[in-house]
Amino acid sequence: MANKVAVNKAAVNKHKSGRVARHSGDAPARQEDGRWNELLEISAKSFAEHGYKSTTLQDIADQFGVLKGSLYHYIRSKDDLLFEIVRAVYTRGLDNLRELAAAESDPAARLRSVVRGHVLYLIDNLVETSVLLHEFEQLSTARREQIALHEYSAILADLIEDAQRAGVVKPGVDAQLAALAALGAMNWVYRWYRPDGRRSPAEIADQYAEIVIAGLLEA
Repeated sequence: MANKVAVNKAAVNKHKSGRVARHSGDAPARQEDGRWNELLEISAKSFAEHGYKSTTLQDIADQFGVLKGSLYHYIRSKDDLLFEIVRAVYTRGLDNLRELAAAESDPAARLRSVVRGHVLYLIDNLVETSVLLHEFEQLSTARREQIALHEYSAILADLIEDAQRAGVVKPGVDAQLAALAALGAMNWVYRWYRPDGRRSPAEIADQYAEIVIAGLLEA
């Protein structure tokens, strides 16, 4: 996350989210003109495509079609925009993971469902995910502390431990390490996925579920 990585522009340009939730954080009162999501989408694309540091508020204002000063009706700083993008995609992703993990099914099935569902979520929110994974360290320390990224691995580790107790996962597997390894593999999708590639999101998610879980299960 420390080094700047170029994001696949084809994926960025084809992505149409419309799903970035508005949050009421510590930003100033925003204009009720229905353009908050549009501002976040423009900002996310700019941060993903050009990098947070290289994107200026003037760049965002130009794309948003307003004077730079008008942005302050919505935000206090560029950090506000990054925080809102990161917080929204993180919160939705965590809710998605929790819902999948709580399903009433056997441990192996839940593990597969969580891996598959997380990969699909990453692909479906490719631009915002790219910003989260690549620009998180650009947030202020106080704001980074508000986003507990470790909760993702904690959910997966708990599932792996449940499967171990059920005799499904190899007893020698370190659940915490396995969870981190699985998330690392899944999260890397944002670097190579192309909407016009030969594999569909569902096919990619299915393959990830098989590959990741196969290394954990008892023979």
